Amino acid sequence: MASEERFRLQLLSDLHLEIQRGDSPLYEYNFPANAPNLALLGDIGWTRDNRLFDWLDNQLMRFERVFFIPGNNEPYATSIDESTARLQDFARQRPGDPSRSLGTFILLTRTRYDVSSTLTILGCTLWSSLDPSALDVLSGTLADFKRIKSFDVSTFSAVHKADISWLSDNITRIREHESGRRVMVLTHHAPTIQGTSDPKYQGEPRSSAFATELSAKAFWSKPLVLWGFGHTHWSCDFERNGVRVYSNQRGSGQGSPGFDSAKVVEI
Repeated sequence: MASEERFRLQLLSDLHLEIQRGDSPLYEYNFPANAPNLALLGDIGWTRDNRLFDWLDNQLMRFERVFFIPGNNEPYATSIDESTARLQDFARQRPGDPSRSLGTFILLTRTRYDVSSTLTILGCTLWSSLDPSALDVLSGTLADFKRIKSFDVSTFSAVHKADISWLSDNITRIREHESGRRVMVLTHHAPTIQGTSDPKYQGEPRSSAFATELSAKAFWSKPLVLWGFGHTHWSCDFERNGVRVYSNQRGSGQGSPGFDSAKVVEI
């Protein structure tokens, strides 16, 4: 890297390229490339649509590295396994080629990526912890259960537990065995509740499908320095218990307040 101590990237999520917005064509969205790295934190588009991969190829011509977190919308009209397989195939075919100015596609599905000797990215979807008292409402109204094949409450709970276990194990291992290394976590679902979604949804029966309160967990401390997320259609940038919590979400319709596709984060 040009600067060993500063890692620069743009973090975007919830572009929802599959949504019709006025006369704009589907799967077309332009934004400035202001950093060498791009992180796409889920709900970018549907993996069953080849136009998503065409759009990703365009980004690989503009960024040195494109990090990708699958959201809950990527597998719509297919299954999580099928959707992940398509993304894995794409990643295998896009290892990067500097001679042709093509960047590297890095799929983060419980994946560790070492940016340097002092900075690591940990990435996964981080399916949320569903409120047991709201399961009837969630199972009947949450689109994920209708639009993702073979996906139900028990599967949702299982992948949540797997994501949490993986994150906890990796952050703890780095803390205990790799002194001096900083960790940036990238997920789709939100890692804390207050401040990560529009206040009007506070207490709403479906709110547990969007965020899980992790800020009191043992792993929420050094070496963790930043947690980027999406899913809530609410852009934010604040510190909680010593960790920077960041989201930059386009959302649906006219877009979410505070979204800035040109914004650069430095670590």
